[in-house]
Amino acid sequence: MAIATQMSGTGTLPTFADQKAEDEPRLDFKRQTKYFLRCLKTYLPTAYTGNDSNRMSLAFFTICGLDLLGQLEENTTAEERRDYADWVYMNQHPKGGFRGFPGTDFGERATTDNEAWDPANLPATFFALCILLILGDDFSRLKRRECLDWLPKLQREDGSFGETLVDGVIQGSTDSRFGYCGAGVRYMLAGDISGTHQDIRVDTLVRCICAAEVGTSSSKSIIPIGADTV
Repeated sequence: MAIATQMSGTGTLPTFADQKAEDEPRLDFKRQTKYFLRCLKTYLPTAYTGNDSNRMSLAFFTICGLDLLGQLEENTTAEERRDYADWVYMNQHPKGGFRGFPGTDFGERATTDNEAWDPANLPATFFALCILLILGDDFSRLKRRECLDWLPKLQREDGSFGETLVDGVIQGSTDSRFGYCGAGVRYMLAGDISGTHQDIRVDTLVRCICAAEVGTSSSKSIIPIGADTV
């Protein structure tokens, strides 16, 4: 009788392959979509409240997640998508790049004394551009020239990139992922700028990343992927 209770609806015993298929992890499509929509349209889960300054990155992963699932346009209106793009542009820094969140924007109260508290952020800029592309934005409101002026100033002599530029000084660790963000931003900005702007030094960046990954860099501060966080 015990064997009978284990038989499938067709009257045959389940095979090892059937059991293996049941045990394999599967993407809960509807649940993932519901989760991303909650993050996008209501309140973020409590665990994320301490990441308010990283709001641009959270927005990227939420919108990108829905896009990868093919659920972004199905669950948002054209007006909502325009509003999302407007929010991204609201975080655009007047001197190029994007803020990580609107909380550092002093608006009319911005002065030379407090500008150090409101720098553009490299990962946030990468995420912002990605969001705009996902939303089908044409970059017509993008401060491209200012961003192209700002970006090379984040690259150090050893080829690594920092996270922000404060009073002309590069801030942040030398995590390789900052370099990837820098290269991604430059790629999305596109175009030949030789003769008009200083450009990022790609060859130096590549040598820096390779040296960090194999642990032979002459700079003890270069951090390979996974050793730090963006």
